[in-house]
Amino acid sequence: MSDSGLRGVSDRNSIHEINKRYQSMTTHPDLDLQGTIRPGLDILANEIIIGLKKRIRFVSNDAIYQPGLVISESEQSLLQYELARIEQCHAELGRYAFTTQDAFSDVSGVQSVLKRTAPESPVKVMASGVGPRIVEFYNSWIQTHCEHADDSKTYGETVTADVVVLLGIMERVNLGKQVAESKFSELTDEFIATGGDREEMLKLIVRRDREQKVIELSKSLARHYELPEATAVSVFEFMIAVTVDIEVDYLRMRISES
Repeated sequence: MSDSGLRGVSDRNSIHEINKRYQSMTTHPDLDLQGTIRPGLDILANEIIIGLKKRIRFVSNDAIYQPGLVISESEQSLLQYELARIEQCHAELGRYAFTTQDAFSDVSGVQSVLKRTAPESPVKVMASGVGPRIVEFYNSWIQTHCEHADDSKTYGETVTADVVVLLGIMERVNLGKQVAESKFSELTDEFIATGGDREEMLKLIVRRDREQKVIELSKSLARHYELPEATAVSVFEFMIAVTVDIEVDYLRMRISES
């Protein structure tokens, strides 16, 4: 057999051994890209598209984003008020005890009503702090894609749709912490070698083929739910950008700890 033939056999054996090693590794569910993270992303994609479809049925109703509507809380907008109420309920059920979750409002003082042990995860605690950025983008999305008008009869339905979409976006982008921890566990030395340089980390983080699949999924779901594709694509492009930023912040934290 020629040297090239021997190298081919050797390469195949090396690849086989690597595959066997990875198959024998026990992956924590929170870091399982194929079994946990990506299915979760796809489910959230459906929920977000449905929420956008519901929201676009209503006019802009700008009043719900300004203080003055809530009788008991004159300093808060109706959206801020409802987000805080819903997130408090979720906090009581233990949602924000999970390190993959973040809230728009301050839920630090809310006690869980459940009797159970604290959830364990390899994902480290890091507040992403992206709430204001998401709300700002979402408000601009409404101004671009909803009819400019005011209809007080639909304030309740409008803000309910808003809360669903915002919670979905927040949950989806914060899955970036899981993705980042999964990548860090696989490529620890490579990430440490970047020294936290954003451009070097992006070479390890960004997968354009995967991002394109996400955009194509948003278009497919938009067509299915009879939503203009552009209204969906803009939201998913935004989520991709925010997710990458969260991954960078998380990985910098992990690098500094190493």
